Amino acid sequence: MAATAIALTKIPLNGGVELPAAAALDGTAGAEIQFDEQDTKIVILIENSGSSAGDVTFKAGNGIQGVADLVVNVANGKTKAVVLESGAFKKAGKVYVTGAATMKAAALLLP
Repeated sequence: MAATAIALTKIPLNGGVELPAAAALDGTAGAEIQFDEQDTKIVILIENSGSSAGDVTFKAGNGIQGVADLVVNVANGKTKAVVLESGAFKKAGKVYVTGAATMKAAALLLP
């Protein structure tokens, strides 16, 4: 199967948006998160809908800083917010994350 595509939801300055519905990661291919804006303004939300804690892995990018994957643990029934440096995790304009199909992802772009 193909990786789940996660688009950025833009939050306007002096305004707000409803949180986007998080999309389930593909159990094999994971998800690819659009990452073509300033990295410090992108917030990735990871939701664990499983019955136990679980990990997601943000894959190392192909830049000079992309030397290691980042594993983030999310407790069951919880959502964790993550901000990543593009140099370490971006590859071809996207960030790739893998994990169980009980993990869901969404992405916000701050103004």
